[in-house]
Amino acid sequence: MVGALRMKLPSGAPYVDFRDIAEFVALCSATEARYVRLIERVVDSHMQPRLSKNRFAWTETDEMFIGVAAFPELREHGVRILLGLTHKRGLRFVLALNNSIVTAVTVACRTYSSMHMSDMQRNFCRSGNSEPLTVQYVRDVKTHMVRAFQLAFSTSNIETSSLHELYRRCFAMMLHPITYESVFISRHLVPGYALALASITHARLGCGADGAPLTGQRLHEDTLRLIVGFIDFH
Repeated sequence: MVGALRMKLPSGAPYVDFRDIAEFVALCSATEARYVRLIERVVDSHMQPRLSKNRFAWTETDEMFIGVAAFPELREHGVRILLGLTHKRGLRFVLALNNSIVTAVTVACRTYSSMHMSDMQRNFCRSGNSEPLTVQYVRDVKTHMVRAFQLAFSTSNIETSSLHELYRRCFAMMLHPITYESVFISRHLVPGYALALASITHARLGCGADGAPLTGQRLHEDTLRLIVGFIDFH
């Protein structure tokens, strides 16, 4: 189910001027940690026993018990957390990303509830009302929901995660000419690099007092082609 949800990735990622790939990775990790804490707080809140003001209405504990909880708190606070990742840009992208996360988390919770419904029904029948669910149940449902979130938000492999479009929107990639390792360049820095390359080719730059080009100050055309060939601007 989670794998199917991940196929529907949000589109229209915003342009964010990250300093470098290290900042992007650090923000992804911090965002993941904050969202996990949010999920755990929301579950703890829903698990608290409450008396319904209306006997025909479910309490939040009842909803967790029968597997129909919707977690509106994740839709509200999750967006705020994800906006920190994009420097508060791209609200439409963030809303779509958060929606995919909430869907995955909700499905995980409902699946776990349905798998353990028989045990919970026996406890419910014995008590006759909404009692606190067991510590083990709370811990396990948190684990399943957090795992679903991590799969939907996956930072372990940017190329296959829901963050791929954001990464591609904000970074260009080049191969190191010697080690052939991937080097990531923030796209807002690319114009400066392009200007530097263009300046090297300019006949009036690197000249002596008499206006004659200084030996070795200009790169050969084949060298420039080689440099540009290592950069993926798409």
